[in-house]
Amino acid sequence: MPPGPRGLETLGFFGAGSRAGILGFLVRTSRRYGPVCGFGILGARIYIIDEPALIEEILVRRQHEFARDTGATLLRELVGDGLLTSEEPRHRERRRMLQPAFHRAQIATYAQAMVGEAAQLAADWATRPSVDVGADMRRLTLAVVGTALFGADMRGSADAVAAALRRVVRKGAWIAPLLALGEPLLRAYRRRFPDGPSLFFGAERRDLDAVIAPIVARRRAAEGRDIVSLLLTERDERGAALNDDDLRNEIVTLVLAGHETTAAALTWTWYLLAQHPDAARKLRAELDAVLGDRDPTLDDVARLPYTAAVFNETLRLYPPALAFGRRPITDVALGGYTIPRGSSIFLSPYITQRNPRWFADPEAFLPERWDGPAPAKFTFFPFGGGAKMCIGEPFSRLEGVLVIATLARRLDLTLVDATPVEIAPGAALGPSRPIMMRPIQRIAEPVI
Repeated sequence: MPPGPRGLETLGFFGAGSRAGILGFLVRTSRRYGPVCGFGILGARIYIIDEPALIEEILVRRQHEFARDTGATLLRELVGDGLLTSEEPRHRERRRMLQPAFHRAQIATYAQAMVGEAAQLAADWATRPSVDVGADMRRLTLAVVGTALFGADMRGSADAVAAALRRVVRKGAWIAPLLALGEPLLRAYRRRFPDGPSLFFGAERRDLDAVIAPIVARRRAAEGRDIVSLLLTERDERGAALNDDDLRNEIVTLVLAGHETTAAALTWTWYLLAQHPDAARKLRAELDAVLGDRDPTLDDVARLPYTAAVFNETLRLYPPALAFGRRPITDVALGGYTIPRGSSIFLSPYITQRNPRWFADPEAFLPERWDGPAPAKFTFFPFGGGAKMCIGEPFSRLEGVLVIATLARRLDLTLVDATPVEIAPGAALGPSRPIMMRPIQRIAEPVI
């Protein structure tokens, strides 16, 4: 074993029943024991890797030597066996079927929906004395996913989806640390009953299916160019169409992954800008110079480097995914150690992207750090890497820049409560409490 906590110290892994506590334990362990550290607990071996070259080995160059870890096993109980949870060759086949919806040319067609939904929200905010930024970002990004990917109005479903996710997070907080013991039984159950009911999230999945079913029904009755229509016509390598369960699994996956993660990043963006007025002024100056009194278009994105830097810096400090878990299929040599088959390996963007070895003043919000050369490979990997890299990365990046530009051009946002906000890992790495802000309508400053 590499260096790491031993004895009673390892109990910190359970985080006193809190996912934030687990995150704190992982950060402390990595900083204290080095870029490759590990420990044993309840018969399981757990490793934390904070070395970019080794992260690249695991996610890219030797990716076929590793499978998804316990987190995917638990997530499968909610979203089924789809793109986010499957292994090869099923993962490769599903990614091939979904990829046309995320090609560069297709992503460009989503820009109008992103700006349109953000403009509607800006008009609504201008009439309100205060807003819950996190809740409204979830509604916004869900509306964008509905309009852009499914050709459906999902605004009215935001509260139902959020309530289901809150229940999932509460249950997951105590299930996840104990799953190391029960995972073999859960995997055996899934092999025997691949389409059996969820053992943990049955009610939550039914609530999500109630949101998805009308979308599928409408698309079966009328042709379209959205992703549901695409999936209805796609065939796998055997020439078979997706069955209803597979179709719902992929749509639920896209709904959750496509809105919750971007919503969390945008929520942190407004919080950080409110805390850093100099960065907010630079952002407004760029928007005024490039956009004036109009909303952004796809062509403007390349002309908004500081806006993109603000979003990048937010993703560095608050990456939506706490960690990517991998499990060696066989014993592997890594970083001078032999990691046994079946061990759990954590690759954490949060840990690596806040490491002073890779970023100067890593806890500071400094969009200017993105003015120079790109950071070294796998010192910044908020969307993962390799064949299992998030398929929606270009969608999320475009949405982030366009939403920031649309809202910040029209409004200033100030904090109602300046008390520091803690991290609360959940479906994504979000804030520990609602972030209430006051929207103030602004007028573009003339460019001299």
